[in-house]
Amino acid sequence: MLFPTFYVPGLGQGMSIALVAVVHVLISHGFAIGLLTLIVLMEHLALRRGDGELEDLARHLLKPAVIIVTAVGAVTGAGIWFTVSVLAPQGIGSMLRVFFWPWFIEWIAFTLEVLVLLPYYFLWERMRAKHAGLHLALGWSYVAIAFCSAFLISGILGFMLTPDGWVQNQRLVSAFFNPTFWPQLALRFLGGLALGGLFCLGMVLFSRKPAAELRGQVMRLLGGWVLAAGALAALAAWFYFSAVPRTYSVHKVFAVLTSRLSQEAWLLWLGNILAVVVVAAAAAAALARLKLAARLLIIPALILAVGLVIEFERSREFIRGPYLMPGYMYANQVPLARGELLKRRGMLSQAAWYAAQPPGLEPRAPAGHALFMANCGVCHSIGGLNDIRDRLAGRTQPSVGVMVRRTEQMVPFMPAFSGTPDEALTMAAYLYEISGQRRSIDAAPPIGREGGRHE
Repeated sequence: MLFPTFYVPGLGQGMSIALVAVVHVLISHGFAIGLLTLIVLMEHLALRRGDGELEDLARHLLKPAVIIVTAVGAVTGAGIWFTVSVLAPQGIGSMLRVFFWPWFIEWIAFTLEVLVLLPYYFLWERMRAKHAGLHLALGWSYVAIAFCSAFLISGILGFMLTPDGWVQNQRLVSAFFNPTFWPQLALRFLGGLALGGLFCLGMVLFSRKPAAELRGQVMRLLGGWVLAAGALAALAAWFYFSAVPRTYSVHKVFAVLTSRLSQEAWLLWLGNILAVVVVAAAAAAALARLKLAARLLIIPALILAVGLVIEFERSREFIRGPYLMPGYMYANQVPLARGELLKRRGMLSQAAWYAAQPPGLEPRAPAGHALFMANCGVCHSIGGLNDIRDRLAGRTQPSVGVMVRRTEQMVPFMPAFSGTPDEALTMAAYLYEISGQRRSIDAAPPIGREGGRHE
């Protein structure tokens, strides 16, 4: 049975999921991994040196980090599950069947992160005098658990682009340790450390807490940290895209710039070079203890670094083109193995949630809309982002019909239409009408639950 689909006005399905996911990635990588690792490192250095000021600064930075990670991070983490369960139930259901145990362990890891992080924050003052070493061990335990969480998620996300031999052998090991697993793990962890360094640098630069001498020392530490972690993350990114099959990697420019700007590939290169230069300049200014220059550069550096994260996540999602999982499931959540069945029996006949209106009450609209959402709604909206009407403006009804029946041949990013020839005509008539064209006198009759025409 096919699950119901929900229409999100303006944003559409894909962008709704992406917005929640990107915010969560920024927090889970930049704060939960990067910033908190730096805070634990500062405490470690403070204890070794007997530096009470550095320890106070670490504790001062910990409070906003804990609030963001446990509040916003937890909410967006749960929000991802909510949005994908509502908007992509077939896809998340299939992923859960493959990765039940890794995801189960990851949920335990997340719970342990919170159970370690909260005592690390609330017991800092109490453990400071007699149990400082134990408190530091709590901090490093948190970092280790956060790395384990990144380890588990990297295998799951890598599978969605490079499932490797799982399609043939159905083995969890093949799915988890896929070709992009190791480079993606390195990229996510090192990128999180670099992003956390930038967040920490921004907080130190605009905070009144550290004295001038301590601020300079921390700036130097963070500048070197960002340069080193950023350089290693860039190397990991190169290895990652080298591991991506050429079939998908060639779509990177189109995926990021969209069809409107895909012929201007220099924009992508210019944006990436600008981001690297500004981030490196901000880190270099901090390394040289140039407070004013670092303050001027840190905000643009953070904005561009966030842009790099968005670019990577969008590339990872979109370069696989028509697939949610290559070789197994299309982006619209239709399994490849069910394609022929849907062509024979119809899409609507498999959708128990769809109820066609009786004859005489214009049932074409609900039928056409249901077919549009099932086939195209994951990427296209009506009147919002990636508006389907923009793609159809000025086209005749026969040309719309050809596009519906030959989507995979005309645009490599689009999956094949799933449904009978009659359903293809019904969806084409619906798309033609919502595109603002004159109502066609030869519009296809509406389709009922069983795939047949109403008389």
